[in-house]
Amino acid sequence: MEVNFQIYHYWRSECAMKGESMDLKEGNVRSLYFKYLYPSLFSGLVMSIYSLVDMIVVGQYEGAAGTAALACISPFWTLFCCLSVLFGNGGAVLFSAARGAGKRYESNLAFTVSFYLICAASAVVWLVILFFDRPLLQMFGADEELLPLALQYVGWLKWGIPLWPVGYFLGMFVRNDGAPALVGIATVCGGVFNIFGDFFLTFTCDLGMEGAAIATVAGQGIAFAIQLLHFFSRKNTVSLVRPMDVWRKSREIISVGISSFLCSVGMGFLIVLFNNQIMRYLGSTELAIYGVASSIFTLVQTFSYGIGNAAQPIVAENLGGQRWDRVLEARNWGCVVAAVIGAAAAAVSLLFPSELVRLFMKASEEVLDLAPFVLRRYFLCLLFVPFNVFAAYYLQAVKKVRASAAVSALRGFLLSGAFVYLFPAFFGAGSIWLVMAAAEGVTAVVSVVTIQPGLCIYCTDRMKT
Repeated sequence: MEVNFQIYHYWRSECAMKGESMDLKEGNVRSLYFKYLYPSLFSGLVMSIYSLVDMIVVGQYEGAAGTAALACISPFWTLFCCLSVLFGNGGAVLFSAARGAGKRYESNLAFTVSFYLICAASAVVWLVILFFDRPLLQMFGADEELLPLALQYVGWLKWGIPLWPVGYFLGMFVRNDGAPALVGIATVCGGVFNIFGDFFLTFTCDLGMEGAAIATVAGQGIAFAIQLLHFFSRKNTVSLVRPMDVWRKSREIISVGISSFLCSVGMGFLIVLFNNQIMRYLGSTELAIYGVASSIFTLVQTFSYGIGNAAQPIVAENLGGQRWDRVLEARNWGCVVAAVIGAAAAAVSLLFPSELVRLFMKASEEVLDLAPFVLRRYFLCLLFVPFNVFAAYYLQAVKKVRASAAVSALRGFLLSGAFVYLFPAFFGAGSIWLVMAAAEGVTAVVSVVTIQPGLCIYCTDRMKT
């Protein structure tokens, strides 16, 4: 689970330039929380552009088959994200902590070891996808109809694979090194190119799936290149050093990044399970609708990360200062925002299912007939998603790492993974669309029970010591 040092340092630097106070232990909690919240939500929106635009453009060009094919490709994006958060979050947190303590070598050691780890992992993933793209896509749910379309896209995607995990990784360190604006510029430039490139190459050049893939790789390549500029600037303090005690530092990096990794890998695992169960019990038409559902779910979950990211620096610093009332106030604001965003996302999704499908694809009558039934059941889960994600972030911030990991695992793959097999077997194929609502609903009950005593238990433990 990411402690959002990037946004923390950004607002520290902004206030320093303006001569304003940025005291997390004395400033107004509500104002502080929303100052962190807005950039978090915007960052999540921009980062979601790639998959959303591809899904929309390909769906409009290829119809339901294109949307279903991209649903089979989506586990690749989750895999790239898993690698970046495991080594990037872990390395960036240790980098910032050492830097704050004035330990220059230790901070660059964290960067060096995590950089070697992300490069090694990316190389392995790259080789696997290069040589085993067909069996991987079949494992992700592609049948004989969808496989050719998916291979067209992956045929271009696989040549730029390291740009994603390594690019996301480098962005975390560029932010922590005092250049969040550069990462924002890189992300926006890459996203804008991807949007216009998708439409131009797919429709104007009539390249279809291949055009969308080329635009996506090129857009990420632009973002990657812009971020690299920081490492050649005078402001850069990040550098590779001769690593010492690599095994110990690797364990530290992985232990910090494991909660975020579990959350991301659980999402990818679940997509694969859903793809295969839908193809087993239903068909490619329903898989296309699920592609729309999973894209919107991903967007809401990304927004939910912002809710937790905004609270974590405030909670962590006030916990260290034993300002329990301010910790609880930050928790309460996070819960309120999570409830509002969850209700708004669910309302839009439940009220306009057909319009959402038309946005994402050139829909047939069969798709439009099925979409309201499918999406209205699936999107009930959006009521609970923001709160569950926030609860996991909050529990980590109050030093309840095991509880945080448990909530992430529970909603990420334990309940949903079990339900996606049990529901259609016992209650019929149509019940598969209620799996996420049931899993997120049960997790919400557990989260409510867990976050209420979380702070009190921590305080009691501290007083004993």
